[in-house]
Amino acid sequence: REYLKEWKEIFEKYGYEMKKEIYVSVMGRGRKKVKEIFRENFGDDLPIEEMYIEKDKMLNEAIDNNKVPLKQGALELLEFLKENGYKTALATSAKKDRVKSQVTHAKINKLFDAIVCADDIVNSKPDPEIFLKAAEKVNIKPENCIVIEDSEAGIRAAFNAGMIAFHVKDLKEADENIMKY
Repeated sequence: REYLKEWKEIFEKYGYEMKKEIYVSVMGRGRKKVKEIFRENFGDDLPIEEMYIEKDKMLNEAIDNNKVPLKQGALELLEFLKENGYKTALATSAKKDRVKSQVTHAKINKLFDAIVCADDIVNSKPDPEIFLKAAEKVNIKPENCIVIEDSEAGIRAAFNAGMIAFHVKDLKEADENIMKY
């Protein structure tokens, strides 16, 4: 939600309108793919590089000021899993420096056995690479992994990895595309 809020502000500043539907379509896709999709929707003249610089600055400030909350129930779930001996991994399309900052501010860094970021992979979701790498890092077979995701790309990536996927409603409702995976 914080990412969407910031993108809306930046797009408006540059004379464009960021609609929720467009943003939801890029969730979990990785920066390279996001840029492609934004250019497809807004044209090749979109000053996306400058816009990303501003978005990154705004998001870093939001993280530093604790304006990026955990999803409801996330802390309790992570603590339960840790206390009961389950391996946990965070697999995110965000860059490593941002992830490190966010998990540190949220005080959840010790709850993950492994973290895989955009910097660690070549192919973004819905390619399964990020989840397969996370499973490898915690030494668990993909078919024994559960993925909790809020994006269609992530749900498809989990399916493509042979993992069980649970969709958590946030900006994206579970539609037919999510339900089939």
